[in-house]
Amino acid sequence: MTVERSIAIYISEGAAKRLALISAETGRLVEELAECSIEEAALDYFRHRKDDPAKGGAA
Repeated sequence: MTVERSIAIYISEGAAKRLALISAETGRLVEELAECSIEEAALDYFRHRKDDPAKGGAA
């Protein structure tokens, strides 16, 4: 089952500039880059834990 969520985030001017350049260079949308960053941060947080809710651990 896929659960989709929508959030609004605020980023610094510097981060916005970086994302805009990465977007232009890679042809990926800024929103896609932000989504990947958020997912990577969550994965990193749970990397060495056994309670990852995405893998059936306690929520």
